[in-house]
Amino acid sequence: MSVSLEKIDMLMERANISYKEAKEALEKFDGDMVEALIHLEDAHKTGPKNSNGNRDLRQEYRHHRQQCHQRPQNDFFEDMKKFFDKMHKTSFVIGKKGKKVLDIPLTVAAIIILLTLPISLILLVLPYVFGYKIVILDPKGSKVKVEDAFKFDEETVVEKEPEDRRS
Repeated sequence: MSVSLEKIDMLMERANISYKEAKEALEKFDGDMVEALIHLEDAHKTGPKNSNGNRDLRQEYRHHRQQCHQRPQNDFFEDMKKFFDKMHKTSFVIGKKGKKVLDIPLTVAAIIILLTLPISLILLVLPYVFGYKIVILDPKGSKVKVEDAFKFDEETVVEKEPEDRRS
């Protein structure tokens, strides 16, 4: 049975579906508009409706785009929060022969160094002059290699083979 273009257009507007979906639904129910509409609703092919009772694809598209734009921003702040949490749990330690003279969170050390930059550069050299060592310890208490501290994605980092320095 052939279905009239008016019925297809009417079903397209009511259910806010494509031409193909409207034609298939009407052909399945021999042009019965009510049965085709009930079938589409049961199959969840009709979506949220606008003030006219029709699904508004533009509104759904805008909503989808807004959600897509919010994700990267939320991810950035989540990454920054994780970074500073990890940094705060890491310790900046100055010590000599197992005795700690200074043990503060790395975030505090970074802020002090940045605020007193010219003086702090000199002060960072002084412990070495007097035989002290500056060490950065992770939350477990083991020494942190500075190169490893800035690795964010283990899969993208290529490990270098140790070179033989005798040659």
